[in-house]
Amino acid sequence: MGEKSRKARVVIRMDAQEEEVGPTSVEQATALIRRAIVTAEYRPGERLKVADAARRFGFSAMPVREALRKLEGEGLVAILPNRGAVIRPIDEKFLKDVYEVRTALETLAVQRLMPRITLAMLDELSALQAAHAAAVERADLEEIIMANRALHTRLFELAGNAEATRLFELGWELIYALRRRLGYRPNRLASVIEEHRLLVDALRRHDFAACAAILRMHNTAGMEDMIASLSGE
Repeated sequence: MGEKSRKARVVIRMDAQEEEVGPTSVEQATALIRRAIVTAEYRPGERLKVADAARRFGFSAMPVREALRKLEGEGLVAILPNRGAVIRPIDEKFLKDVYEVRTALETLAVQRLMPRITLAMLDELSALQAAHAAAVERADLEEIIMANRALHTRLFELAGNAEATRLFELGWELIYALRRRLGYRPNRLASVIEEHRLLVDALRRHDFAACAAILRMHNTAGMEDMIASLSGE
């Protein structure tokens, strides 16, 4: 067979490999492994072997390796020399650290946003806050989670700090996965609605001190709610 045919085969093989490890495969593998960790199908300290995970979730080794790197960034696994990926515990200390980082990032976002905020931006945030409240009324957990995420993510996007947005998303894939598992404790969602409303009102007043205090209250209450839910399982 000629040189041209051999080159064609190489191109086809490389294209197939690129498709296999493309963003969709990696994201799917990451979501499946994350869910298995959050739902305690993997236990803290357990070694997660690439070959075993690939067979279990129906991927080749490459997307699984990339998924484990992403999950290491989220703090769910530690990749150790000669041991591979080891599951880290999701405990009170871990959640306190995650929420502390979130509070700092959101406070930074508000500080950056406040001098440039417009009426159109405020109206958009108000609409997202109302959409979350409507989702709570419908008692649809998945819709509630996604509406909550939309509001917080948009706050970062409007602030215009791409790196802060990336760090926020990194930690909150885990938090939203935990919310899907644990839900919310009684009366927490009513408080979330009020805290969102207070935050948007403080933004309208250009009151940074009030925004910072509301974010601390909001994240502390969210952290305590999640820790209580974990302890009650």
